[in-house]
Amino acid sequence: MSSKRVAVCRLTPPCEKLHCRAGYVASEDSVARGSSQRRARGVAVNAEALKRARLDAGLTLAEVAGDSMTRQAVHLFETGRARPTLAKLRQIVGRLGNISIEAALADVSEHRLAELEEQQQWRELGDLAAQLLRAVNSTKRTRAIATYYAGRAVLNQAPGRALVLYRRARRLLLRVSEPLLAAEAMDWEAAALYLLQDPGAADVGHQALERYRALDERQAHVEARMLEHLGTYRLQRGEHRAAIEQYREAIEVAGARLELARLANIYHGLAEGCRQAGDTRRALDYMERAVHFYRTEHDVRGPVSANLARAENDYGVHLMRAGRWERAEEMIRAALDHYDELGVLSARAHAMLSMGELNQRRNRLEDAVDWTVQAVEHAHRMGETVAQAMAYQQLGELWARMGDTSGFEACFHRAVEILDHAGLVERRAECMARQQRIGAASGARAVSEPPAG
Repeated sequence: MSSKRVAVCRLTPPCEKLHCRAGYVASEDSVARGSSQRRARGVAVNAEALKRARLDAGLTLAEVAGDSMTRQAVHLFETGRARPTLAKLRQIVGRLGNISIEAALADVSEHRLAELEEQQQWRELGDLAAQLLRAVNSTKRTRAIATYYAGRAVLNQAPGRALVLYRRARRLLLRVSEPLLAAEAMDWEAAALYLLQDPGAADVGHQALERYRALDERQAHVEARMLEHLGTYRLQRGEHRAAIEQYREAIEVAGARLELARLANIYHGLAEGCRQAGDTRRALDYMERAVHFYRTEHDVRGPVSANLARAENDYGVHLMRAGRWERAEEMIRAALDHYDELGVLSARAHAMLSMGELNQRRNRLEDAVDWTVQAVEHAHRMGETVAQAMAYQQLGELWARMGDTSGFEACFHRAVEILDHAGLVERRAECMARQQRIGAASGARAVSEPPAG
């Protein structure tokens, strides 16, 4: 077999038709509102200082709570099991009368970490988190939270490193009575697995959602994010019906408070599913909206996001399959440029595959093989299981079109082996069906089932 015969991938899982309940109009104001909503989990407080101030003042939980909150909420704040909003903390401090806002707040560095995450200043976030982890006088709580943010800083650029950090952060956060943030760490752990194309992402994401829902003081926007993430993981595994249900539930949970970026992610997932279901018109509509929302967020917030690059690539695929080749190439190349700008490696194979498919459709077969081989090699280096399986299928189709039966057979055998090893039953069935279609159309011999074991 030629040296070009290696492996490749794109996550383009199937789905059913869906009519999304989304009468939402994006604006710059909505982006600004989304900023405050994302931080609605509250501010970190010095729980011990807060409780000590109440006891010194001789006040009960009910007296501190007043009419604006429950005594149970104050108890949760004093035990570190929940966070008040800044407005509620000011009310508590005002009623206590013997502690300042500054003294009631946790280490100011934690708030700076949250600000940098909100601004998507990943390099600065990583630097500050590393500084806090190196400091000999950092508290256990500070180290736990810094580990969490260190994972956020490298998630897209180095998902393998992020995975290690999130697992460590989850353990540390539980030890310092931060169960809400620990559940979020588990959710981002699942996101790292997804970027590594590990089919176990859905199971971990589901556990994170269950743990989060079992806690008090949870936030609707965080729960909606977890559901949207789960929809994406289900799509990766080819479980399109389950994915649609997760997206629908995310919309229901968030309600009118659904922020712009989250809505863009949901539209993105729905578009991919509808394209696989054959509903090209609706898929293009959803995908165009997703890219528009991502770009609006970019215009307002500044930094390019990896989600924008992924959406540009996927929109290019939708356009390509609708026959709009020039516009498709423009979008896919924009995705590649944005991946370069971000230093993101984990998703580049998808855009390379898109360029390969585009050249194949334009009957530029040598260029198609070059792009597909690049994708294969990149996916192999990154250890992207699904990507490699999809790459072999695309390369096998190219060999079939070029009359190379042995190359066709070898590539599909390899794709089936990869999917078998990963336990991706639905994707394996799709692979076999694709092989049968290509073999029938090209006259190539059918690829037999690999031997058991």
